[in-house]
Amino acid sequence: MDTVRKNRLFQHSTMAALVGGLFSGTTSFKELLQHGDLGIGTLDEFDGELIILDGEAFQIRSDGHAYKVKPEDTTPYASTTFFDADTSFKVSEPTSKQVVEEKIADLVQGPNVFYAVKMTGNFRYVDTRVVPKQQRPYPPLIEAVKEQPTYHFEYITGTIVGFWTPAYISGIGVSGYHVHFIDDMRKIGGHVFDYEMLEGTVEVAQQTEFELQLPQTTEFLRSDLSTPDMLEQIEAAEN
Repeated sequence: MDTVRKNRLFQHSTMAALVGGLFSGTTSFKELLQHGDLGIGTLDEFDGELIILDGEAFQIRSDGHAYKVKPEDTTPYASTTFFDADTSFKVSEPTSKQVVEEKIADLVQGPNVFYAVKMTGNFRYVDTRVVPKQQRPYPPLIEAVKEQPTYHFEYITGTIVGFWTPAYISGIGVSGYHVHFIDDMRKIGGHVFDYEMLEGTVEVAQQTEFELQLPQTTEFLRSDLSTPDMLEQIEAAEN
C-alpha cells in the first residue's frame, strides 16, 4: 500500500451473510490487514471474536483466551480502518457504558455516519461473550449464538475497540455500537456487552469513507440472503 488512507472504513462481507449462516472464511488476514490497523469481526467457521489493535489481529476463542492470528487465516466478516482520532476525552472516575456513549454522542456530528472508537485504560469490569466455532452444515446466526460462553473480568486494564454504525446500514453492518475487548497482556477478551471504566482515554474517529468488499465465492453469490426477519435476528444476536 503506497498511501495509507486514514479513517476509511473497510468491511469484508455483510451481516446478512452471517445471518444466512455463511461462516466460511472468504478473505485472508494478509489481505485484510492491508486495509486497517484497528478492527473487529470473526474468523473462519464463526470461530470466536476478532480484534485488530495496533495492526495486530487476535482471535478470542470460546475459552475466553486470545490467540495471535496468522496471515493465512481467514475471515467471513470483518471491519477495519487505519485509526486516527479526531476527538477524545479522559475518564477519571467510574463511568458506565451508557455515560461513555452519551459523552461520545455529545462530541460527534450525529448518528448518520460511521465512527471508530478506541477506549484504553482501567475498567472496573468488562462483560464479554464469545461465539463458539461452528461446523457444517452451518446453522443460521440466531441458532449459532444461542450457546455463547460469557466472561466477567474485574479490575482489568485493556482496550475496547469497534464501530458505531448508522441504523440505515442494518443488514450490511450491526447498527449502533459493536465493540470487542482485549486486555493489555493480549491474553483474554471477547465481544463486549457491558463495562464500567475507571480511568483512561476514549478516542473517536469519524469514518470519512466506506468500502464494502463482497465475497466472490459461489456460496455467497448464489445464496438467498433476503431473510424476512434479518434485522430482528441481528439484534437478538448482538444484544
